[in-house]
Amino acid sequence: MRRDIEVDENHNPVIRNGDFSVVQSDTQHVADIVFAHPGEYKMAPVLGFAAILQLKKNRNDNQFKRDLNIQLGYDGYQNPDIDLSGGYDNLKINI
Repeated sequence: MRRDIEVDENHNPVIRNGDFSVVQSDTQHVADIVFAHPGEYKMAPVLGFAAILQLKKNRNDNQFKRDLNIQLGYDGYQNPDIDLSGGYDNLKINI
């Protein structure tokens, strides 16, 4: 379980009692990877799934899951359960 600075829905840091709030952050890390484009993280230039671009491609579910699995693996999330049974709008990732 990873911990990081809590961010709100606008990705602004949450401050409580005059200090940054630190919370469990795996869910936020996964969401960041799903939406980030390769090159956005300068320390890990290949990290980033770019979901918006992936959805524009004509691809099958298995290829989508494979590529997402690779991206999550770059950040140490091994063998995540990627559920597309509800379609791309209801993507569920269990780490």
